[in-house]
Amino acid sequence: MASRRQSGNAKSEPKGFGLRLLDEIQNEGIVHHELVARIEQLTKRNLISYYSLFEHPAGTIADHDPQLIETLLQSMDLKRYPDTLDLMLNSPGGSPTAAEKVVLTCRAYAKSFRVIIPQSAMSAATMIAMGADSILMTETSELGPIDPQMIFQVPGGHSTIRPAKAFIDAYADLVSKTQEAILAQKPPQPYIELLRKLDPSWIQVCLKARKLAGQIAVDFLSRWMLHGSTHEVIEKVVGEFLAQGEEGSHGRAIRAEKAKSFGLHKIETIPNGQELWKTIWELYQRAQRYLQQRGLAKYLVARNGGINVQAQVMQIS
Repeated sequence: MASRRQSGNAKSEPKGFGLRLLDEIQNEGIVHHELVARIEQLTKRNLISYYSLFEHPAGTIADHDPQLIETLLQSMDLKRYPDTLDLMLNSPGGSPTAAEKVVLTCRAYAKSFRVIIPQSAMSAATMIAMGADSILMTETSELGPIDPQMIFQVPGGHSTIRPAKAFIDAYADLVSKTQEAILAQKPPQPYIELLRKLDPSWIQVCLKARKLAGQIAVDFLSRWMLHGSTHEVIEKVVGEFLAQGEEGSHGRAIRAEKAKSFGLHKIETIPNGQELWKTIWELYQRAQRYLQQRGLAKYLVARNGGINVQAQVMQIS
């Protein structure tokens, strides 16, 4: 009898920190699913989360992303929180057309669509936020200029990411310096040699991508967040987000109050310390660590599963 009592006590004994930590490491995905479900309970809205590795070109918003998001949406019982969808988004940006498809895909599954930004939604990710009915931010999270992020092949076959405006400005600067050298009767050859290394057709691609980003942003705001505002008002808002990329770094922070001053009034800020803020931050931190530990470019997760996106290979868990 004594031995049975000892066995029973052993079963009810709580796990120590070491075993709990091992459980979390070995079942990290399950922990993420539970955190998503906890956020849903707090907001009473369906939630999917999208995280990117900022340093990797494959982490940019791309044409395959809408399909990945739809895969998650198709696997969820959206009737749990009818007609609602939150997209938690942490991304450096990417393709304007891919951003447009992401918004249209999300809106096909919900009447009320909101974007949650735990840390950073730059470039095309800011455009996705503009396609929502409202935006939920923390006091430290940020939007960015909507200048598209361009993937560019560098010598050696590697890819890098640069904002479209950086290529446009570099080309215009070299043309200007070439003309100045000629007018000053100085050798223009150094600038001409550098110009030869820049493909004019690529500059055209950058110009068109930048123009398209502005057009899509105006369309989004006209249809949803700023519906009812005049075209002039909406163009002014979009102009502010384009100008930020012209005036400084592409990664320049646009926090909630600044975005509101630009005209994006439907932004709610979660005060630090609230349970919702803590849970969103925990999910974000865990997801970013998961990205880095697994060498992933992207990670999408819902309450019932997740998708791992690697540089060349996509794995579904």
